[in-house]
Amino acid sequence: MKHLLTKLVFQSRYWILFICLNANLAANAQTFVNLESGAFFTNTNDIRYGSNGTLFSLKNDFQTPVSPFLRLRIGFLTDEKNHFSMLYAPLKIVETGTLANDILFDGNNFKANMPIEAVYMFNSYRFTYNRRIISKDNFNFGLGLSAKIRDAGVSLKNSELFKENFNVGFAPLINLIANWDISQKMGVNFFGEGIAASKGRAIDISLSGRYTFSESLQGNFGYRLLEGGANGTERYNFIQLHFIFASLNYSIN
Repeated sequence: MKHLLTKLVFQSRYWILFICLNANLAANAQTFVNLESGAFFTNTNDIRYGSNGTLFSLKNDFQTPVSPFLRLRIGFLTDEKNHFSMLYAPLKIVETGTLANDILFDGNNFKANMPIEAVYMFNSYRFTYNRRIISKDNFNFGLGLSAKIRDAGVSLKNSELFKENFNVGFAPLINLIANWDISQKMGVNFFGEGIAASKGRAIDISLSGRYTFSESLQGNFGYRLLEGGANGTERYNFIQLHFIFASLNYSIN
């Protein structure tokens, strides 16, 4: 219950901030809704919980499926320069397997040679501000900051034990947005957010081709990389996920 209430408080604060900004700036803004979906696969997902816990891999020690995903971003562009947006990006992986070795996970010993289920969750909520610093007829480039709230963790379950370890964290990110118009109908989009420090990093970048169906509707098809993690005394987790996606962007002037 405490975990749920903490998550709801974080979400409500940023949604209230976004709504207030939208109310004040909507008169001169282009409002947009972007829906993205596709499939992703795991290249790396290494985990350790507990200071003396076992380092194991959700990629190598389990049967890792290709999984669907969904992202929703809403926002607005004011004066064709200031980009404000809010992202909701849930992510969940359910894996099964039989361990070759025991895993000590958050003080609990999951024995080898027993079927086990692992659930990995990484839900991300971001408020993004980006300002265009280059604006030409066929090319735009912007730089900004993002506030990221992530609700993440993993659970393990077999016939004897069930243990989960989830937590909510915050990270400031630097973002880059670039758009290149190849023609009146086609273009290329780049969107990247990330930060790196001595104990961890967070990187989310995408490159996609864009097609304009109408003045208010655009479609994209592309690739996304989600990479990063943290190396702490009690928790260790580094991931690298690859996404193939399609998206629709609807805007209202």
